[in-house]
Parts: sequence; C-alpha cells; structure tokens
Amino acid sequence: MTAIESIENTPFSILHVTESVNDSIALRGELRNAGMQASVHHARDYDSARAELGKTPCDVAYIEYGDRAIAVVQALRKQVERDPAIKGMPLVVYSEGASPDQIEEFLEAGAFLVITDELLVETLLQRAVEFALVYRDRERASSQLARSELRCQKLIDGSSEAVAYIQDGLHIYANQPYLDLLGFSSVDELREEPILDLAVGDSAQRLKKFLKTEDAEDSFTLRASGGHEIEVRVHSTAASFDGEPCLQIFATEVKEDTGDISEQLEYFARRDLLTGLYNRNYLFEQIEARREEIARQGEGDSGALLLLEILNHDDIKQHIGTTGMDNLLTEFGKQVEELVGGKGLVARHGAFSFLVLLGKLDQHATAELADQFNAVARDYVYTQGTTSVTVSTSAGYLVLDENSPTNPAVLVDRVERASGRAAQEGSYLARMYEPDLKTASEREQDEAWARKIKTALRDSRFSLVFQPIVSLTGDREVSRFEVFVRMLEEDGSLISPTEFLSQAERADLIQSIDRWVVLSALKEVRAGLEADDRVKLFIRISDVSLHDPEFSEWLCQRMESAQLPEGLLVIQVGVDKAGHLLSHLAKMRESLEPLGAEMILDGFGSGDEDFRILQHLPVPMVKVARSLLEDFARDTANQERVAEVVQHVKESQMGVAVPNVEDAASLQIIWPMGVDFVQGNFIQAPQESLEFDFTQF
Repeated sequence: MTAIESIENTPFSILHVTESVNDSIALRGELRNAGMQASVHHARDYDSARAELGKTPCDVAYIEYGDRAIAVVQALRKQVERDPAIKGMPLVVYSEGASPDQIEEFLEAGAFLVITDELLVETLLQRAVEFALVYRDRERASSQLARSELRCQKLIDGSSEAVAYIQDGLHIYANQPYLDLLGFSSVDELREEPILDLAVGDSAQRLKKFLKTEDAEDSFTLRASGGHEIEVRVHSTAASFDGEPCLQIFATEVKEDTGDISEQLEYFARRDLLTGLYNRNYLFEQIEARREEIARQGEGDSGALLLLEILNHDDIKQHIGTTGMDNLLTEFGKQVEELVGGKGLVARHGAFSFLVLLGKLDQHATAELADQFNAVARDYVYTQGTTSVTVSTSAGYLVLDENSPTNPAVLVDRVERASGRAAQEGSYLARMYEPDLKTASEREQDEAWARKIKTALRDSRFSLVFQPIVSLTGDREVSRFEVFVRMLEEDGSLISPTEFLSQAERADLIQSIDRWVVLSALKEVRAGLEADDRVKLFIRISDVSLHDPEFSEWLCQRMESAQLPEGLLVIQVGVDKAGHLLSHLAKMRESLEPLGAEMILDGFGSGDEDFRILQHLPVPMVKVARSLLEDFARDTANQERVAEVVQHVKESQMGVAVPNVEDAASLQIIWPMGVDFVQGNFIQAPQESLEFDFTQF
C-alpha cells in the first residue's frame, strides 16, 4: 500500500512556515490534486507559527525558510516538547541542495527529516503525515489504555474480592482484601515478595506451573505472614500494570461451611438492632477509612459527614410512648436511608439522631442534601392508632478533605455542634460546621484558612493592585509598578494581606499564590505590549518558593513561554533572605536574565552585611529598607543612613529605589541624594489599574 493510499481518506493539517503565503496556497493545491484531504496553514515566522499552533494544532510543520530555518526548527522543537496539543509533531525542513553536514545540523536541531530536492516534497511530506497520524493514534490508544487501567485499578481497590498482580513470580501490587487474606499490613510489605515463597508443600511446584498459564484456576496452601496456613482458591488472567504485562490473580480462602451463622454475626456486628441501620461504631470505622482514602488521593478528593437530629423527641414520647418512639425511629430512619440511596451510608448515632457518610459531594451538594433531609422530616407524619405526631429536626454537616482531622470523634463532634447551632436558630434548618476563628483551636483555624484560600483561588477571588515606581532621572521608556496581591471574602470585603499570606504559609499554599501572582503579572505585561505600552512589574516571591528548586524551574519555563522583552518582570528578594540562598539565587538570576526577568534586592541598607551580599549576588538595582523610611522627614539618623547607602550603591554602578515615600518633605530630602526611583502613597497608593501619569515627575 502506498503512502497516498494510507492517508487518502484521512484529513490532516500542515503548518507551512514560509515568507510567501502564495507558496502555502500552492502546496495545498499540490496535495489536494494528489488526492489528499490536506489543509495548509501559513505562518510567516516563528512568532506567527506559535500563534497559529495555539489556535489550531497541526499534524506536521513544514519549514521552508532559507538560511533562518535552523532557528525556527530549534524554537518549534521546544514548543513541541512542552505543548501537549502538538506533542510528537514532526518538523520537516526544505533546504535545496543541502550538504550531509547541513542535514545533520537540521536533524540535531530537531528536524524529523530534511528535503533537499523539490521533486521529493510531496512524497516525503506524505511520509511525515503518516508518521504523525500513527503517532497520534498511538498516543490516543496509550491514553485510553492508561484510563482503562486506572478505572480497573479503582474498581479493584474498592472490590471486596482479593486481587493481586504478579510479574515474573513477584507481587507488584495487591488490594486491601488480598493483604488482609495473607496478613500483610501494607502493599509495601508484599511488593517484590515471590508468591512461590508463600506456597507450602506440593503447592509450590503446582503454583510454579500455574503462574506460566493464563485463565487457569486451582487451589493452593499458602503461609500467611502470621505463620498460619490457609487454603486459597486462585484464578488467573492476563493483565497489564503500569503498562507492563503481568498476571492478575483472584484469591478466595477456602473455608469450612458454617452455614449462615458467620454472615449473621457479621451483619449484627455492623447494624443497629432497633432500626436495622448501620451502627455508630461501624460508621466511625468507615469515616476513618474515607478520610485515609482522601489523604491518599490528595487534593480534589472529598467526602461529607451529616448529622440529622430529632429535636422534639420528648414531646413525641409523651404522646406515643417508648415503643411508639422506637417504631418511629425505625420508620423515619428507613426514609432517610432511601433518600441517601447509593450516595452514602446511614447510621443511628445517638438515641434520636442519624449520621450520614457521603461520597464525593462538594459543599453545595451537601447543603442541598441536608435541606432535603429537613424537608422529608417536615412532611413526615407517624400514626399510632388514632394518634399522629410530626417530627422537627435540625441538621449539621461538614465537607471532608485532606485538611480534615483523621479522628472520627472530632469530626462527629463538629457536626453535632453545627446541628446544635441550627437548632438554636429554629426547626428544619441546616448549618455547615464553621469554626469561630476567635475561639477555635489552632488546628481548626488552620483548616478553615486552608479551605478559605483554596476556595478563593478556585473562585478567582485573588487580585493584583499596582503602585507606580517613578524615575527621578527622566526615564520614561518603561512604566514601572510594584505588584501587591489582594484576597477577597465571598462578600467582596478585603482580607488583610498580612493575615492571609501568613496563613497560606502555614497551610503550604503560599507557592500556589506565588504562581498565581507570576502568571497574572506576565499576563499584564503581555497585555501592555499588545497595547504598545512597555510595563515593567516588580513582584515579591515568598521565602518558601525561593528555597524550592522546582519553583525556580517552573518560573524559567513560564518566562520562556512568555517570550518577554528584556527586563519587564522583576523578582524582588529580601536581602535578609538572600544571605542564606546566595548560590541558589545566583543560578536563578543567571537563568532568568536571558528570559526577560531581573532580580533585585529589597530591604537594603539596614544591616552591615548587605554590601557583602552584593559581592556574591550582583543585581542591577536595590531598594532601600523600609525601616529607614520611618518618620524620615524628622529622623536625621535615617536620612544620613539612606544618603550613605545611596552613595555606596551608586559607586557600584547600580540603581537605587526608595519606597514608602509618604509625604512631600521626605521626597524633597531624597531627591538631591541621587536616587533613581521612588514610590509610596504620597506619589500614589496601590490601585487596581495600571494608570499613572509618569510625565509629572
């Protein structure tokens, strides 16, 4: 089968990087005339190629760009490596009469193939398209296989049947029932354990043969980790795990027939004898298990716990007696269980309350379900003889996530308090557990803040404000602003940055805020360039992110993607932090400078070691310490210190910025010192927009 036959019925697209759009039109005509369903997108240079690929991912890039083709290949190769939408896209270069050395240079730069003769263009482009389509199908199949394996993995993890994966006779994975069957506490204890080592007597030889077959079934005597022997029925089937072929085995312990007694004992151990619902102890076990599962899955997994309490139980008992009350609890509990359905478990908690453990429900869905419970209670009527009674209820609930306590008793105590608060406000009300941040424990405050910050990030309730940094030397080519981050409550009120930033550090969320600030600042700079305005933004990065090599790598990747002109993003590093990170910051600065980012030192001049740090970490500019600007117009000691700092820094051929200029008198003192830049509320307080008339200075 020829290349044309293999792709003639398959639509594909080619990005043609060439200066002439007419060449792209001609290429499209040639391919269409050859019977191929080709679309050709024209790009005149790399920037337009990058923009075109952002809008329409293509199957092949065809680069016909003369002597500048090598640079386009290198740039496109980097984009292909980092952009999942065009992963694997072959880069085809046309270089007529290229020598073997030139061809090798193109291939090393990332070209899939090099066409040196115009007569070969059609044939070799078809070959590249074939490769791209096969690659795309393979990636799709690989993704589907991975998703299928993941679904199977989740089903197996949730299965009550004992399942394990065996590769070359070794355990590589097992679910909890399998671990329980053989007496292991974790899969790590069993991993790399030869299954043959567990076989007893003649079972070892039979099991050895068994592992070489697929779709087989047999019984073996195995020794559990506690040393006792168990008879196990094993069924095998071919499978894969993490993309590797292996054997999947299903194991069942062979037990003596004890009739229904064991099942009945197990049932009664889990159930409340009066209502038939699950009992409190069993639900506590399930709460703990659900919390552990959320911890394993990490952010994104969740659950919910809800308490429904009958408030008027004393009044009801006066009318229908104890027996009638027992019957009411049984009947009403069944209605609650029917409402929950397959979404969770219902247990009798106290004498007149029910606990409900729910699966993946968010706060909104849990609140709706709590209201439904109260609605069922409002409509419920219990009749005994000629006497009828109604129930009044309250509900309390909370959402389980990775920040929740692991102790079930603590969680249940919280929904009890939430239900009690609802009862104080009236009947048929539901309230979510929310700690009072003034009286809550430190643990509760940390949990509440973690949820608050995550919700704000998810709901886009973070924003940037900008304070101008004004040049005193007449530099008007760039509009400079320092960036500050703000967080809003759900009602739109501002939260103090000192409050939420410190809490974000405690909750290990400060890096998420740092990344949000970087991405938002880059977006503002890019928007300014598109409006023909060069905006230079100064941002602060937390100490946690500065210590993290992964953050530095991530920042470089974002800067490389942004393709900013030189020096339009400035990372401000506190000089007190820099002293402990000199080598790391020096490498970070060297990596960022070619990508259009600068690093400066903030808080400079208050310590004796600050100038020594400059010897190891040369930067283009420093910002004077804010502590030296306090009561500046009247404090002559601070004035002298700032003048001394400015003189030393200027001698080192660096720029100096003075922040916190709060009045005209301070500005008049600073101006003659030779300071390059000033900022402060006297000039303009932080604003939500990048608006300031720099020509007034």
